[in-house]
Amino acid sequence: MGSRRLELTIVGAENLPDIRRLGRMKVYAVVSVDGCTGATNTDRDGETNPTWDFPFVYNISEAHLRRAGLDAVVDLYCETTLAGDKLVGRVVIPVKTLFDKGITSQSCLGFPVAGTVCGRLYIRYCFEEKDLPRRNQAWERLTTQQSYYFSQDYYNY
Repeated sequence: MGSRRLELTIVGAENLPDIRRLGRMKVYAVVSVDGCTGATNTDRDGETNPTWDFPFVYNISEAHLRRAGLDAVVDLYCETTLAGDKLVGRVVIPVKTLFDKGITSQSCLGFPVAGTVCGRLYIRYCFEEKDLPRRNQAWERLTTQQSYYFSQDYYNY
């Protein structure tokens, strides 16, 4: 059984609480899927409505896509100078749910941010089609963009 590549793009967030007493909100996202973790750039302008449009690429085994339990966890942090970065909120996105919705999102999907009153995180996603060769133009484009590439194969070919 093989695997599929998942491109998960963290688009942005809105209506986050302003947790700073002084200064501006500078927010970044830390994304983790099955132990592979990476972070977006810090948005220094959006404050409570940050935007990133930052892609992450993961290899997901077909077995994980067929059963529940694999989640994409997105933690939103506010960068601070003195007290250390503060957690603003968390979003847990079941990968199987994304796969069941379709191979690609037609538009941005919004998810509620736990720990906030009305905060939402927006993502786009795309799974590689199973019958495409491993190195196709879409994935070549991703490797040339500024993105994190995480690969974890669950089976040896």
